Amino acid sequence: MNICKKIGSLAIVLTLSTTALLGCASQERTAAKETVTAFLDIVKSGTNDNIEQYATKEVTSGEFVKTFDSEYLIEQFKQGIETEELDSETSTLLNELYSKISGMVTGYEITKVSIDKKNTANAIVKINTEFPVNIFGSDETTAKIKEAAEKYHAEHDEEISKMYEDLGEEEAEAQLYQKRIQIVVDTYNKIISEAKPETYAIVLSLEKNTETDSWNVTSVSSFDSSVNGKTEAATETAPAGDNSSEEAGSAEEASSAAPDEAETESSDN
Repeated sequence: MNICKKIGSLAIVLTLSTTALLGCASQERTAAKETVTAFLDIVKSGTNDNIEQYATKEVTSGEFVKTFDSEYLIEQFKQGIETEELDSETSTLLNELYSKISGMVTGYEITKVSIDKKNTANAIVKINTEFPVNIFGSDETTAKIKEAAEKYHAEHDEEISKMYEDLGEEEAEAQLYQKRIQIVVDTYNKIISEAKPETYAIVLSLEKNTETDSWNVTSVSSFDSSVNGKTEAATETAPAGDNSSEEAGSAEEASSAAPDEAETESSDN
């Protein structure tokens, strides 16, 4: 009888201990997920405001943020333009393009958050965009801009020559500069309008700061790189399901990754 009581007491202790451990894991998973949500909300918003609160410097200054952060993309765009030389028409066209870029990330879905071992976690995420993120500065886009510029000069050769004669070199160059910027904007607008929405599957790795009792995103990799044991960061991210790139995240595989206790969460416009 005493043995039975001891066995029964041991079973109760083990059950209570297991329940406590599961409760702790659930709390940590929830805390990690809150960090992922806050981090992705900032990326989606198109700003970098307070992003350093949720990710390390390596992440905030890394390729993932540079690829998906519209504020960064717009700043890179502006750096190649002499804004003080723009007229009102060209400025308006540029601002309209910037507005499209700001709305690039349309939403995201957290499909799974798992606590791997003490103080580390992984989150599988799908990011939805209005158009492919790799159109900016790509060889294909550069070639299309060059082609459009050459076509314009070929079709308006006499008009351009007369402009130099009538206005002088300085004024003619100023007007042609406006036209060149407009050609760039028109090319991007055409590419964006013809593009289809994309979904990118990525994995966020997190670590817990025991001093602050908070989680931080420490690295970002494509979904395929993570599940295949590779270590490549999410640079030049390819669309999920794009078979032309071995580094492309797989949206289907990310969706099929079993969620942990209703971990799936989405944020769409």
